[in-house]
Amino acid sequence: MTTLLSARPSRALSRLRRALPLITLLALGAGLLCSGQAQAQSYQVQSLSQNGAFTYALNARGQVSGSLLDNNGIYQAFLTGPNGQGLLTMTQLPGDATGNAINFSGQIAGEVITGMNPSRVEAFVTDAQGQNARLLGGIGGNVTTARGINDSGTVIGMGRDGSGSTKFHALRWQANSTEAERLLTLGGNTSSAQAINGSGLIVGNSGLSDGSVHAVIWGLNGATITDLGTLGGFSSSALALNQIAQVAGTSRVADGSLHAFITGAGAQGMSDLGTLGWVHSQASFINNAGIVAGNLFNGTDGASYIAGHAFITGANGQGMVDLNSLVSVGEGLYLNEVWGLNDAGQLLVSDQNGLSYLLTPVPEAASSAMLLGGLLMLALLARQRRGDTRATALKSMQA
Repeated sequence: MTTLLSARPSRALSRLRRALPLITLLALGAGLLCSGQAQAQSYQVQSLSQNGAFTYALNARGQVSGSLLDNNGIYQAFLTGPNGQGLLTMTQLPGDATGNAINFSGQIAGEVITGMNPSRVEAFVTDAQGQNARLLGGIGGNVTTARGINDSGTVIGMGRDGSGSTKFHALRWQANSTEAERLLTLGGNTSSAQAINGSGLIVGNSGLSDGSVHAVIWGLNGATITDLGTLGGFSSSALALNQIAQVAGTSRVADGSLHAFITGAGAQGMSDLGTLGWVHSQASFINNAGIVAGNLFNGTDGASYIAGHAFITGANGQGMVDLNSLVSVGEGLYLNEVWGLNDAGQLLVSDQNGLSYLLTPVPEAASSAMLLGGLLMLALLARQRRGDTRATALKSMQA
C-alpha cells in the first residue's frame, strides 16, 4: 500500500427456440469450464522489472504504466505496448512522475512531484497513448493526485485545500478540463475518490460527522452520494467498481480487523470475502466478471504489509485463493501486491522486493479436454438429429 510520496523508488427467435437443448448443453459445458478455471487457473508470467520500472497501472489492452528513470535521472510516467510489450512513450513532466491509471486509449492519469522545499505534488493527465502530459488544477493545497480515469477521459482523485489541513477531499476533472470539482461528502471533512467506471459512477470514501469513514458511491455527475456502510466496524473504503456497479474494497469488522468486501450489482449489499486465515484482507480491483483481486496481511505496519500475499477470486467474488498457490515467480519470492486486473483476467502484480510481473491466464488442459468433449457431444447430437430428419423425410415419401 503506497502513499502519495512513497511511489517514487509501485472485453431469429425461431432458430433460438429450436437450438435451446444444444444451447443448454453448451452453457453447462461453459459453466464447468469457468468453474475449473476459477479453482485452478494457471498463468504465463512475464517479468517487467528488468529496466528498473515500477508498475502501478494496467488497462484492458494489457498496457502498463508506472514510473521509470529517464536519461536525466528523473522518474517519468511511462506507457508500454499491449501485453506489457515494449516502451511506447515517457512523459516529460517537471519532476518525478507516476502513472496511477490508464484507460483503453492509453491516457495516463497520475501525479508528479513539482516541489520539494516546500513539498508539492500535482495531478496530471495525458492524451491518448501517453502523449502531451498536462497538469491538472487543485483546490489550493500542496498535494493533488489522480487515481482513476475512464474511457471517456474523466479523471478522479483527491487533493488538499488551502486551509493548511492535511485532510484530503475527493475530486473530479471532466474530460478535457483541468479544473478540479469537489465531490459531495457524508458530512465529514475528509473524502477520497478511488475509481471510476465507464458510466461515470465513482467510488471511494467519505468522512461522517462522528469521525468515522465509510465507503461511498457517487452518482452520475457527482450529484448524489450513497453510504455503502461497513461490515460491522467503524470504517470502510471502496477501491474499485465494474460496469454493473459491483463494488470492492475493505472494511473494518467488529473485532477491528480489515476484511475485503464485494457488493452486488448496483452497489447493493456488502459481502465479506474473508481473509484465508490472515488477520486482514483488502480488495483492490474488480473486473466485469466480478473477479476480485487484492492482498492479505497480518498487520498494518510496512513490514507486515510487505510480508503479505496477493489473492484472486472467481466470478462474483467466489472462491478466494492465495495467488501464490497458482503461480510461482522464483525461489524465495512471493507475490504480495496487485496493481491491476482487466477483463481478460490479466494481473499486474509485484513481489516482496518490488519486482513487477504481468500474469496472463492460459487455458487449463483439463478444461480444454472438457470443452473438446462437449464439442464432440454436440457433433454427435447434430449427426443424430440429421439422421432423425432423414428418417422422417423417407417416411413422408413412402406415405
